[in-house]
Amino acid sequence: MKTTSILLLTLLSSQSFAAKLSDYKPFAFEALFTNPVCQTYNYDRAVVTTSGQTVTSKPDDVYCKQSDETTSVSRKDAPQYRLVEWITNKDTKELYLAYLSFSAKNVVTALCSAVRNGVKVNIVLDGEPGHKENKDAEGLKKCGNDGQVKVTYRGSTGGLGYAHNKIMIVNPGAAVTKIVFSSGNMTSGTSINHENWNFVTTSGESYFAQAHKCVVEGMVVAGDTKKNFTQYMKDCRSQIKAKPETDIKVYFSPVDGKEALAQVEKAGKNAKLIESMSHRFSGAIADLYAKLLTDGKKIKFILDDDIYWSAVLKRDIGRNTKFEAFKIFNELINRGMETRFLQTNQNVYQLQHNKFMIFSFDNGGAVFNGAGNFTTAAFTKNFENFYYIEIPSVVEAYKKQYKKYFEEMATTAEDMPRDYVMP
Repeated sequence: MKTTSILLLTLLSSQSFAAKLSDYKPFAFEALFTNPVCQTYNYDRAVVTTSGQTVTSKPDDVYCKQSDETTSVSRKDAPQYRLVEWITNKDTKELYLAYLSFSAKNVVTALCSAVRNGVKVNIVLDGEPGHKENKDAEGLKKCGNDGQVKVTYRGSTGGLGYAHNKIMIVNPGAAVTKIVFSSGNMTSGTSINHENWNFVTTSGESYFAQAHKCVVEGMVVAGDTKKNFTQYMKDCRSQIKAKPETDIKVYFSPVDGKEALAQVEKAGKNAKLIESMSHRFSGAIADLYAKLLTDGKKIKFILDDDIYWSAVLKRDIGRNTKFEAFKIFNELINRGMETRFLQTNQNVYQLQHNKFMIFSFDNGGAVFNGAGNFTTAAFTKNFENFYYIEIPSVVEAYKKQYKKYFEEMATTAEDMPRDYVMP
């Protein structure tokens, strides 16, 4: 017994000073992409592209409708499938969730089942002053006992913007802690939006795990003002004995926004190739890209086609603006940024909602991703979670997916339809 205790103490002590997240036991990192499975949607007439070709339908598995959700989420490598699996696992005892919005029915059903089995759930959602309560989150309270489900609303007060985090923690603080972070909200972002979801299993001793626990708890107890949240995060992280891991660096806005931007700038200057996706794109990172393009840097970018149509029609389309589109075309695309577009379904607010950059260096690579769009507010005002990842298997997974997006799913400007028509 004494020997076992010494061995356990030695293991925990050594893990507290692990240089990499991958040094911890357990460790697993699974990068999943929604890659929706959708039927073919034909136009009611032949459509001519800008280059003069004729097309009869939207690109397969790019343009989707709500009716495609069932097929899209039934695959065992679908993010929603994995979310439900983790939520309903017999070892799940407590869950923390922080999202901008919350409405995915299968996930709500799974959470209700977990609550009935005694799981505690703490949810933080975006809520502007005078907001309506989220009926799906509040409804979970009926699935269990008083106090078993807690729902908190944050954002848009005290110098803060949106509560835009996208985090789920399974068994926070436990020896085995599971963390999900994503580009997607707990909505159609789990199914028919084009999103990336990251599933990490680690030790509760890791800095990574403890820092995530700090941010969700900090939003609850000190998320009323930017000042209070900043102080809470400083105090909470100062008590973590483990050192920040070197193979995955985590940044929580608005506290770490400057550091996150500095990391992107450093990686961008050192990279030989940058491959990016984002739903919104402006501010400091757009300015950085413009400078890098002027210096001859090779950059690829995939955008939602709402940006393309906003530029062509000179009006706001979907959730993108004509001003944003003008700047992207004038300052980036016209300077040589190789750009393609995912032809999504604006009628049901289906989005190209990935937000990530892949940096390829002479030796190795890295991924920068997270909840936030590449805008000024994401790094200065909003609650956001960002990551700089140098784990080779993760970088390779993102490179493989980007190749699929760029070569198989996205459309060049020349191959976009001349007319703004929907099936």
